[in-house]
Amino acid sequence: MVLQVFRGDTSGGQEQRFEVPSIEGMVVLDAIHYIQANFANDLACRWNCKAAKCGSCSAEINGRPRLMCKTRVDEFVNQEIHVGPMRAFPLIKDLVTDVSWNYEVNKQIPGFTPPPNEPVPYRMLPEDTERVYEYRKCIECFLCQDVCHVLRNHDDKSQYYGPRYMVRIAALEMHPLDTQRRSGLLHGKAGVGMCNITKCCQEVCPEHIKITDNAIIPLKERMATDVYDPVARIARKLRPRRAGAAGSEPQAGVAGATNPQRFAVRDVVRLKTRGRRLARVGSVLPDGKLEVWVLHMNGKVQHWDGPKVVRASDVTNNYGPLDDVGIGAKLVEQYISEDLE
Repeated sequence: MVLQVFRGDTSGGQEQRFEVPSIEGMVVLDAIHYIQANFANDLACRWNCKAAKCGSCSAEINGRPRLMCKTRVDEFVNQEIHVGPMRAFPLIKDLVTDVSWNYEVNKQIPGFTPPPNEPVPYRMLPEDTERVYEYRKCIECFLCQDVCHVLRNHDDKSQYYGPRYMVRIAALEMHPLDTQRRSGLLHGKAGVGMCNITKCCQEVCPEHIKITDNAIIPLKERMATDVYDPVARIARKLRPRRAGAAGSEPQAGVAGATNPQRFAVRDVVRLKTRGRRLARVGSVLPDGKLEVWVLHMNGKVQHWDGPKVVRASDVTNNYGPLDDVGIGAKLVEQYISEDLE
């Protein structure tokens, strides 16, 4: 059989022809290993488990993103097999691409946040936990990221996190004990609105996760309800905030006190003062007070006014470092949170 394998690096490259003996049960990764052993010892490719569980050997085979270890060569009878790197990510060498952007995106997603007084071990009904099992099957092969036209054809990763991280956010949002709201992130930096439901990510997933049906569409509906639905906004105003439900008692001697918060420079906080404005922590003073710069918005133009000294008790929410959370996403979080209080 004939394989046309891409050889090259950041300066350019082209396909190189190799003839490999066909063996019963052979997969494309076996053929690549044969080429490495017999023709091109410097051919670069990633692989690890050879069992379709590590997600390392992702490539494009005859133009379709697939795992090399899961693609049998007998699928291509009387055809040349073209093997190339994932096009959505920067090329390093041959079949190896730089997927580090995905891990940077992962850091920007707020993690699992259970209620502060939830007893451990956690107790949940089976029907509540079953809906998150599917998302946990992801092996991070990034084939869905590679096939996504927003990331691949538009070459703009600043507008959309991609299908893999819609799956991760869905796993957190659907968790029965998670209390964190991520609608602002979805509406802002995560860019769930950029997906136009082509389902191409769902088609290439080796774990058969229904990415579009069970992750992206529910997140779109949740984001649209939280951000745009006027009926839902009225309902939020009428419904009491769950975080203030029975079971949380104020500290002795302090009416309505909450658990103390920790602050660091560049944290984005929401103040209790009139207008519920967002502010950026400039420094934490020795007496525990905060020196902050208050955000004022004129249309889409941001203006930071300060410095202003406030007490820690004047802060109602701490959203973390400015560079991580994105101020645009936090403006939407503020809009939603105000309705709940």
